[in-house]
Amino acid sequence: MSRYPSSAYLQDRARRRLPGFVYDYLEGGSGRQSALLRNTGVFDRVDLTPRYFNDCAAIDLNTQLFGQSFKVPFGVAPIGMDGLICPQAVSHLARSAQQHGCPIVASTFSTSSLEEVARLAGEQAWFQLYPFSDARIESDIIERARKAGYSVLVVTVDVPVGGRRERDMRNGLSLPPRPSLGLCTDLLRHPGWALRQFRHGLPSFSNLHPYKRSSNDFLPAKVEGDVPWQRLEGFRRRWPGTLVVKGVLHPDDARRCQEIGVDGIVVSNHGGRQLDACPATLEALPAIRQAVGPGFPLLVDSGLRSGLDVARALAAGADFALLGRTFMYAMAALGEAGADHSMRMLKEELENALQMIRCPDITQLKQWHTQNAVPMPGDNPNG
Repeated sequence: MSRYPSSAYLQDRARRRLPGFVYDYLEGGSGRQSALLRNTGVFDRVDLTPRYFNDCAAIDLNTQLFGQSFKVPFGVAPIGMDGLICPQAVSHLARSAQQHGCPIVASTFSTSSLEEVARLAGEQAWFQLYPFSDARIESDIIERARKAGYSVLVVTVDVPVGGRRERDMRNGLSLPPRPSLGLCTDLLRHPGWALRQFRHGLPSFSNLHPYKRSSNDFLPAKVEGDVPWQRLEGFRRRWPGTLVVKGVLHPDDARRCQEIGVDGIVVSNHGGRQLDACPATLEALPAIRQAVGPGFPLLVDSGLRSGLDVARALAAGADFALLGRTFMYAMAALGEAGADHSMRMLKEELENALQMIRCPDITQLKQWHTQNAVPMPGDNPNG
């Protein structure tokens, strides 16, 4: 832990270990990276006021959500193309999530199958669905998730079209990577990454293998990101368990989701990877909380990098937090060992934050007084 005590140290090592096109995929946002920078910048402006006279002998991180008990109030966000960053990254994280009592959201475009993640993570596993243009494939994937034992389905709605991720566009990112002079040069500079990929085989979209029509059909199921209200109502009717919608940023949309019978919302701007003009999630959170009331489950992602950020998110109105890049920095930096390292690191950071502000548990943290917590849209932090 001492060599890599935070996400920043892991990120620095990940940058050195990964080829440029892979690091750009992991770290990059859309456009000029404005949404990406706003996400992290807003977290940095959240103050937590300590109450130093409080009795705080022990810290309790246990959290209740969707009728489940978790040992920590954070989980692993859905991560696509993870095998490019570290072979079997999501599988390693699923195994560690089960041990640490931390949920993991298996992505449709993970390079580990949904069945594998469910086997490794057990009750800690949730499944994230991208809506598909092929209704047969979509229905089959939903049924596979049900049979695999998932109780939580997370439907992503913030990809009506692909974001303009200029770093990926410039690199010609694809899975598997397309041969080019630039790619060969990049691989020569990162022989360790190339050797690991060769040893484990080129990553591919494991969840889509049953639908391939040929060996060259790498993406047989096409995402259809348009999710009008009628389609969301259809997901509610079809899914018997907990239904969560990921990508909500407007309070009216949040209220409508609640009326339809959605069980929870992830306030998310896709990690700054879609619309570069999106509000930061913590800018959107207060109005959404006011719209849905205090008892409706709100999760937040996009911009969190630490356990302290988790504390900030919960104090600002969220019930739970999801992190993606921090876990993947650890996987890129440390390989399989990065899964356990990142789980322990985030837990220790969160415990330290609660000890510092003298808050004994997550229930009280959600009610904590925040000072200058969340600049509302339109505020100018630079004066």
